Amino acid sequence: MINNEKVTTSESLPTEIIRLHKQERIQHLLTFLTFVILVITGYMLRIPEEAIVKLGKYGQTIFYYRSLIHRVAGVAMILTALYHMVYLGASKQGRAFFIDMLPTFKDIKDVFANIAYYIGIRPRPPEFERFDYREKAEYWALVAGTVIISVTGIFLWSEGYWSKFILDLSILIHGMEAILATLAIIVWHFYAVHWKPGQFPMNNTWIDGKISAHHLKEEHYLQYARLVKEGKLAPVDDSKEHGEIGQLAGKKGFVQSFREFISLASIFFFAVVSFLLVKILYFPPNYQGDAQAAMQQRSELEKLINKPKQQETSNHFHNMDQTVKLQIANPPICVTCHGTFPHGKAPDIRSFLNMHNYFMACETCHVRREDVSGKVHYAWFDNWTEKVVTEIEGDNGVYGARLVPVLTSSSSAEPRRLDQSTNEQFAKEYMAGKNRLTPTEQARAKVILHKDISRKPLQCTECHSKNGYVDLKAVGYTTTRAESLYRTEVADMISRYMDFYLPTMFDPDLMKQEKLKRLEKEDRSID
Repeated sequence: MINNEKVTTSESLPTEIIRLHKQERIQHLLTFLTFVILVITGYMLRIPEEAIVKLGKYGQTIFYYRSLIHRVAGVAMILTALYHMVYLGASKQGRAFFIDMLPTFKDIKDVFANIAYYIGIRPRPPEFERFDYREKAEYWALVAGTVIISVTGIFLWSEGYWSKFILDLSILIHGMEAILATLAIIVWHFYAVHWKPGQFPMNNTWIDGKISAHHLKEEHYLQYARLVKEGKLAPVDDSKEHGEIGQLAGKKGFVQSFREFISLASIFFFAVVSFLLVKILYFPPNYQGDAQAAMQQRSELEKLINKPKQQETSNHFHNMDQTVKLQIANPPICVTCHGTFPHGKAPDIRSFLNMHNYFMACETCHVRREDVSGKVHYAWFDNWTEKVVTEIEGDNGVYGARLVPVLTSSSSAEPRRLDQSTNEQFAKEYMAGKNRLTPTEQARAKVILHKDISRKPLQCTECHSKNGYVDLKAVGYTTTRAESLYRTEVADMISRYMDFYLPTMFDPDLMKQEKLKRLEKEDRSID
């Protein structure tokens, strides 16, 4: 305790001190504003697409500016961090702040001493200096979190320069760190400065930078005792302090009432955010089991069954044989033999692979450019007229045309479509008499039949990646559609579906926009 005979008790001594200097308050304000903006614009990615579609054209506009504002706030957060680093090195107050924030061995002892106090082993909590171990932990967690989320954010913003592995990892880490930071603010920081007994409705230090001698004595007794001993702070008269607090408790002006309203509103806001985070990320919606829900589901099913065939099948992802059988005026010999759904050996992925047969020739994936002599380019051919289509129309592969590789070589005056077999007559003879051939003869015939086919087909990730095997923009896809196909998660999932893999927490913006467009066209139960 303090020896009152050795301390100055002059009434001229201050009864409060500056805890956060002006530059530190500015940095806190900038961090607060950028954090809130990043939380709002970041978690907007988790809003169900149906809710945005209800806004009509305004939904697309809101989503566009969401992306822009999120990036601007991210840059502002990074600049604030750099501003803080300069302040720590170039300012005397900044250097003192940094030194006071460094962990010490006493912090470790304080952790165990505080736990002992909470469980009743110690009669009093430990005494702290300017910053206790909780404040230091929160500060260094902020430093680490800012570095992590800034680096991953830069990776995602400059996605064209990085591999898919780095981008997938960045998306996962970026989202998880955002969730961790949000929950830390809700559970930890807001309790300490707003909702803890004695702090409500809020601690004003972040506004005026000051802390009273009474509060300092309660929260940071070692610093209080040191300042009183040095004659820089008036000692606290407990009886007088408690009397003043009791008098103030009965008086509430507009400012005090407004502060309490803001604090209560923040509790409600962050409680809702916490609930949505837990519900969206960890508890997907369940189907309702009551009779009314069952009738509603049945009604929706009847609507789906009674849709016109074109509307029913235009976006059917799995391409069911009876509903979306591909119609071609002059089917190539490979389709005549294998059918329009040739991929059947792997039940895990056959639907994904067969989907591509609806809008591209088999040879697009099964004939590699390096395996033929000449120059290969890709063109769209109408399914009925077989004429070249210069501009594709439709959505999700329902174009009425197929992408076909075309070979130009010095040995032939005319370009040759690679979906046209060079031994078509042999194939017809084989199909007509294959039942009379032995297994060995059939195997030899198949070698001849597939002599133009590459031994190893293209893998999903060879096309669905930046600088992919086929230049999707060059063959007619819009820039937005091509970018979304470069970033597709399905291709990566297929290539690693046997391995443990954590899915991305947030869809890329382009993928989100494509989803919204599809929902608008489908009118999928948004009324």
